[in-house]
Amino acid sequence: MRLRGLLPLALTAATLAAAAGCAADETPAGSGEEIVVGASLELSGPTASIGTAYQKALELKAAQLNQSGTLGGRRIKLVVRDNRTDNNTSVTNVNALIKNEKADALIVGACSACGLAAVPAITENKVPAIALASASALTTPVAERAYVFKISPNPAQDADVIVAELKRKNVGRVGLISVNNVYGQDGQSSVTEAAGKAGIRIVAAEQFGQADTSMTVQVSKVLAGKPEAVVVWAVSPAAGTVVKALRDARYPGPIYLDAGAGAELFIKGAGAAAEGTNMVFPKVLATEDIDTGTPAGKARKAWVEDYRKANGDYSGFASFAADALQSIADAVGRAGGDANGPKLRDELEKGQFDGVSGPLRFSAEEHSGLQPAALGILTVKQGRWTLAD
Repeated sequence: MRLRGLLPLALTAATLAAAAGCAADETPAGSGEEIVVGASLELSGPTASIGTAYQKALELKAAQLNQSGTLGGRRIKLVVRDNRTDNNTSVTNVNALIKNEKADALIVGACSACGLAAVPAITENKVPAIALASASALTTPVAERAYVFKISPNPAQDADVIVAELKRKNVGRVGLISVNNVYGQDGQSSVTEAAGKAGIRIVAAEQFGQADTSMTVQVSKVLAGKPEAVVVWAVSPAAGTVVKALRDARYPGPIYLDAGAGAELFIKGAGAAAEGTNMVFPKVLATEDIDTGTPAGKARKAWVEDYRKANGDYSGFASFAADALQSIADAVGRAGGDANGPKLRDELEKGQFDGVSGPLRFSAEEHSGLQPAALGILTVKQGRWTLAD
């Protein structure tokens, strides 16, 4: 029987083991007692705040899964390495996790370029990996990314949600500011394509370097086009810097961020400038608005509360990390406890469950699992994310 994912911790270990299809005495002959999951995350560098949130979520989820007995006689061993938001370090980490730590599966962090750099090592060693970054190139074309899966939304999904909201608000002229890397370029092309289909004109599009600390020039050029709304494609802290520059320039219109903007990290970084800003993100981030009328909703609420107890404020990025580890645990369960690379890859490809982030559906044709229904437009109101009106 397929493990349903995000099962409440209140369930007994015996029930969870049965749901996973493997009891304590059913561990495959020759397999070790531990499922080694290696994680290469941004624990230093420009996106360290996101990588740290991922690490906290993975540690909590691993502890929950081990306590629950989900994997019968096996336990998850989490090995975390800092990729320093650097491509070369990412590749070094992945090779070390596979060859030295004997990782059965990998999780790679928020840096899209870092994940892409590691794809050859992942593929060559046939160790399945789940990426937490956004770039669609991480999982497409699937024929060349057979061992790579993704939890976070694709840029095209984010763009579609934002553009649909702009259309609903009768916005006809949009400015676009994006970071000049693979993630930002993916976003720029996705927004431009979606806007064109909706009859919305991009009046100005500017880019900035990931290490830039001032966005005044880019903001001035975009506002010269007299946009009715501005879309910002950037992770924190850059997302907050752009929004502050827009506020300082007395731009009166709506601002929309993509899912990489930093969630609670954006609010902390942007301060008062964050109020009224919009972002496309999994709806679970509006923690006070979670619908607990369904088992999935109750599990999401329970996860949020558990994370808060362990770490204080909830991180929007925690949901992606939790779902990545749950996906691996589910795949091991469906495989009867077998963590052999090709077999685990095949089982990951069959994964379908309602995760913390929302519904996830993987297939042989699609390795980016998050479904559009998971996403919504959120707005900062009185210092917290709420579902938009």
